[in-house]
Amino acid sequence: MRKYLETFRLSFKMQIVWRFDVAMTMAATAGRIIAAWILWQAIFSDRSMVMGFSLQSMLSYYILCSIFSSIDFSHQISGEVSYLIQNGRFSGHMVTPINPFYFFYSMTQGESAFHLFFSIIAAAACALLFGITPAISGSALQILLAVAIIPVGLFFMAAYHYLVGIMAFKFIEIGFFMHVQSSIIAFATGSMVPLSLLPAGVLAVFRFLPFTHVIYTPVMLLCGNMSAEEGLLSLGILAAWTLAIYFLSQFSYRHLRTKYDGVGI
Repeated sequence: MRKYLETFRLSFKMQIVWRFDVAMTMAATAGRIIAAWILWQAIFSDRSMVMGFSLQSMLSYYILCSIFSSIDFSHQISGEVSYLIQNGRFSGHMVTPINPFYFFYSMTQGESAFHLFFSIIAAAACALLFGITPAISGSALQILLAVAIIPVGLFFMAAYHYLVGIMAFKFIEIGFFMHVQSSIIAFATGSMVPLSLLPAGVLAVFRFLPFTHVIYTPVMLLCGNMSAEEGLLSLGILAAWTLAIYFLSQFSYRHLRTKYDGVGI
């Protein structure tokens, strides 16, 4: 455990050096909020409610979404792992006494912890600029469930992207798949539009998929738009998917690494 905490600490400290990355995180957070404000201002110009959302509640949803989206750096895992494997440099992670997954997970969590503060600052500045009053109206139980779901969702995304990355052991090129799935995941997590706007049948299917509960579910719980019972079910679904993806990624790594020819050992 100590070596992973040290990896987390070093990753956190490294962010101080890369100030431009912090600026880009703040810009990404603000960009999502500004785009949502422009779009939904136009939609709400001739109506007061859309599928149970007022303009203020809709913008509150996007403020929280923008914060959660901007601190999820798990996509870096698939890119970094696949790049190292394809270039024969992953061998260094195979011979060190550290689990590669936990190493990359600790690295991304160090980034997330550092960037969280700046994402909140950017979101608060946008809220003040556009006169948005973010409302966290969930009950204590709903907020507690949201707080529990968020780290599970981050762990799931890390395990998922690690699994995608190690597919480079088997396939020569996975870049196209990574590009396509990033757009699908962005929609499935609810960071583009609230999934409650979808037809009931589609939303019912989405509820049994893991990505829905990474961002959409905790945001809806914090906003008080999802019951505690639904939140508890979502936590169970996400936990089951997380365990399945984690064990699949570990099994795939142990199975595929034996066929790897690296350099630098």
